[in-house]
Amino acid sequence: MNTTSIIAISVAAVLAVALAVTLLSGDDPAPAPVASAPAPAQVETPADPAPEPDVAADVVPPSFDVVRISREGTGVLAGRSAPEAFVEVLSDGVSIGRVRANRDGEWVLIFDTPLEVGTRELTLAATLDSGATIESVDVVVIATPERGDPTFEEGGSDGVVAVLTPRDGRGSSRVLQRPGALQPTVELGLDTLDIDGDGMATFSGFAPAQSEVRIYIDNEFVASVMANEAGRWSMSPEAPVAAGDYVMRLDQIVEGDAVELRVEQPFNPASVLDITLSEASVQIQSGANLWNIARRVYGHGVLYTQIFQANQSNIVDPDLIYPGQRFVLPRTDSADAAE
Repeated sequence: MNTTSIIAISVAAVLAVALAVTLLSGDDPAPAPVASAPAPAQVETPADPAPEPDVAADVVPPSFDVVRISREGTGVLAGRSAPEAFVEVLSDGVSIGRVRANRDGEWVLIFDTPLEVGTRELTLAATLDSGATIESVDVVVIATPERGDPTFEEGGSDGVVAVLTPRDGRGSSRVLQRPGALQPTVELGLDTLDIDGDGMATFSGFAPAQSEVRIYIDNEFVASVMANEAGRWSMSPEAPVAAGDYVMRLDQIVEGDAVELRVEQPFNPASVLDITLSEASVQIQSGANLWNIARRVYGHGVLYTQIFQANQSNIVDPDLIYPGQRFVLPRTDSADAAE
């Protein structure tokens, strides 16, 4: 046997012994190494936002009661809210002051940073002890005239108008401040007219508390309403009011069906109500005299001369007037009434 054959047999024997040892040991051959997969990225779950504090159903939303704005744009605001709530007043969404209500829920804010000239919308936001915030149901629309015009008087309020109106546009508005020269001459009148998207109108005005007011449009009877304890009334006709010029007549009723005061107010649903166009008259009752009428209407009996001058065609002697006569009540501004 040659040397090459001996070497080949020897190698085969070694391989056979190695295979036998592996089979007898019962161990599986080690698997080939496999690259490990990367661990999944950790994704952070955002925390749930903190729940808004609940507002109890009986919590009173903040509201306006008094609005007094000078022509400089400064003024005093007062109203009600939940007791001891922090009330913030905003003008077109920008805070102009913050005050805390007392234990009875009354708040007063005096602000000396002037409102900008023009039309502004005031709203309220009250923060409760729980941290919850509740907004006002109504807003106040302020119209402030230019401060440099010839009629401007520092410290005066002539020309400033403030109207309380529902935030959602539903319901009637109420005038909280009217120009001094446009103060009504009688405790009876129409001062706001609201029209919704469907053309339905809501009229509101003022009258002596708990008095009956009969309402006519173009001399056609529409409704009879009672003024509330605050001297306010409102009325909504069942049918839409079409565009056009109308005259609303208000009759204040006294004993029986007697008309004591009458006011006629022109209006157009498509235009801003102009209360300077209203005309008031009084129907003379037994025992009345011009002095007492002027004292009641204007606050000063001496102004009876204005009634006399406006009705000279019907009054021969100011001391001789008769039941059933009707006299026009001329409009008198606040300055005249104070003299």
